[in-house]
Amino acid sequence: MNELEIRRRPVQERSAKTFDHILETAGIVLEETGWDGFSTNLLAERAGIGIQTLYRYFPNKLSVVATLAKRLIEEWDSWFLELGPNWLGRSGIDLFVERLKNQPGGVAIRRAMAASPILRALDREDNQRLAEQFAGGLIVRDNTLDYDDMVLTILVALEAVVAVVDLTYDLPSSKADRMIELCVEMQGAYLARHVPVRIKEVQ
Repeated sequence: MNELEIRRRPVQERSAKTFDHILETAGIVLEETGWDGFSTNLLAERAGIGIQTLYRYFPNKLSVVATLAKRLIEEWDSWFLELGPNWLGRSGIDLFVERLKNQPGGVAIRRAMAASPILRALDREDNQRLAEQFAGGLIVRDNTLDYDDMVLTILVALEAVVAVVDLTYDLPSSKADRMIELCVEMQGAYLARHVPVRIKEVQ
C-alpha cells in the first residue's frame, strides 16, 4: 500500500461523518502542533475516537495529512481558476492569502508540505496541472504559442508566487505586504518578457 493512500473509503453515512470529523480535527491539531508534533495518537484523542477507529481508515499520519491536503488543494485550485489570469496580480495574491488564512487547516497544510518532501510532491504535481490548464487557455487565444514553453513559463510564475506567499504567514503584516508587493513587481517584469501581451488584456 502506498503510504499516502487511505485503507478504505467510508460507505455508510455514519462512517463518512467519522471520516470527515477525523480530517476536520486533523486540520485543527496540525495548526496547533505543526507537522513534527502531529501524531495519530494525539489526533485520535482530540477527535474523541479510539486509535483503531482511526487506523480503520488511515495507516499513518502521512496518509491523514495527505488526504486533508488533497481536499484543500482542490479548493485552492478552484480559487486560481476563479481568478483566471488575475492570480498573477496583487489583488489575486491578496485574495489567495486572505482565503488561505481563513481556511481551517490551510496554513498548517502549507507548512506541512514544506516540512515533508512527500507532501511537497503533491503540491508540485498540482502546480503542474494548473500550469497546463492556464497554458492551454493561452494556446486557445493564440495557437502560434509553444505549449510546452507556456507551461514552463506559467509554472515558474506560479511556483514563485506560492513560495513567496509561504514565507509571509509569520511575518508582521507590513513586511508581508512589502514582500508580496515585490513579488508582484517581479512577476510583472517576468511576464512582460516571457508571456505575450495578449494575456495582460484579460487581466
